[in-house]
Amino acid sequence: MSMGESRPLAVPPEPTGATGVAPDGALPRLLPGVVLGELDTSSSRQAYLLTLPDGRHFQLAAPLYHLATLLDGTRTAAEVAAELSTRIGREVTVAEVETVIARKLAPLGILVTDDMLPPGPGFDGWASGRFAPPAPDAALGVLARLPVVPDRYLQPLAEALKHLYRPALALPLLFVIALAHVYAYQQLAPRLAPFDPFSVPIMAFVLVPLLVQLTTPWHELGHAAAARYFGARHGPLGVGLMGLALVAFVEVTDIWRLPRRQRLVVDLGGVYFQAMSVVPLALWAGLTGDQTPLWTVLALDFAMLMNLNPLFKLDGYWAVSDATGIPNLHQRVGQQLGHVAATALLAVARGLRLRPLREHPGLQAAAAASEALATFGGGARLALALYSVLFLLSALYFVLMLVFILPMLIAAYPLLALNAWLAVNALVGGTPDPSWHVLALLQFAFVTLLFVALVGSVLPLLLALLGRTRRVPGWGMDWRMPS
Repeated sequence: MSMGESRPLAVPPEPTGATGVAPDGALPRLLPGVVLGELDTSSSRQAYLLTLPDGRHFQLAAPLYHLATLLDGTRTAAEVAAELSTRIGREVTVAEVETVIARKLAPLGILVTDDMLPPGPGFDGWASGRFAPPAPDAALGVLARLPVVPDRYLQPLAEALKHLYRPALALPLLFVIALAHVYAYQQLAPRLAPFDPFSVPIMAFVLVPLLVQLTTPWHELGHAAAARYFGARHGPLGVGLMGLALVAFVEVTDIWRLPRRQRLVVDLGGVYFQAMSVVPLALWAGLTGDQTPLWTVLALDFAMLMNLNPLFKLDGYWAVSDATGIPNLHQRVGQQLGHVAATALLAVARGLRLRPLREHPGLQAAAAASEALATFGGGARLALALYSVLFLLSALYFVLMLVFILPMLIAAYPLLALNAWLAVNALVGGTPDPSWHVLALLQFAFVTLLFVALVGSVLPLLLALLGRTRRVPGWGMDWRMPS
């Protein structure tokens, strides 16, 4: 089971709610409970945040943010266009205002007119069922979310444990965690050098995965405690599917309003808490001489490293995003790779005098995408370039694996299944040497999980490609919330 904070990716649905004007000619206003604010990124252009009453967050470009702030239910389209022109320093027409409202804000269901709301304070359109929130598109995030521990039960624990982030406690804890790792690997080193899987006790193959999974709720509690330490809210602890892999998550979408350094602490809070588990494991091994906790430390470290993999939307992805100040890393990678490819094609088209290709609007738009990336600092752009190369190499490896390795695994799978069946019969019959049979079962389980992981990796990518939507140029809005 993978672990991580949850910031679900949302895609606006078809327009619902108010899209026109009020009876007196005024434009609609924002639904009560919608909050606008600044978003901390490394871009030289100020980014803004739109928070919906249901907790989802959207990144807004400056023109769209200023437009949203002008929707108070009293201004007409002409008045909004005039004021918006003054704020952003270029002329905005009434037609542009109406088009952007209809395509960008209305699909979120956050625009209303006074006659659409009942009188009285405290009206919540979503809670009342009058305005249904759009379903989030989790093609690259967590699907089939199932809350397990409600936030009202999780909050007292998070409140009590948030003090573990105080530097006076965190620094000594990190030192103790490091010492526990040193001891564990000193004890493991003699066993790892001449490593023989047959020397590992059979019960370790059962207990080690179980012990690693038992640390999962503690990992998620680390995210919740970090959010509470910085004054942000958290949601329930739950489980869901990322592709076809089972993942645990805790909703910490509210951290988007925090400075990115604090968001980074929340991103790494799960690994920080999970690493604390090494301390009792090292004590267990030292007091009893049992090898099982030592192998658990090794498996736990491997699980934490996988969780920090920035290529998937787990903790590592959000940590890299917040450390560099570049939201929506996958989208930025696509922009950068598209820019390089489009620039190269346009250069070839100019050299060969291929006018249709040279004037292709799609290629020109992709080649111009570097303008948005240029607003980030040099360090952030370098990090994004390295991330793009890593992403491309990983994609190439994945394709090669599909082309060369997958056919061999498919051909060998019936034999592996037969060996697994014979191994089960042998173990049930009480074989005197179960080692080979256990390895046959593990091999079959590994290949089966590999097939599941491959399907789970391809399916979200196909869903993401099928669900891509067009954007209104110049009014960029990105949406992301916690893979």
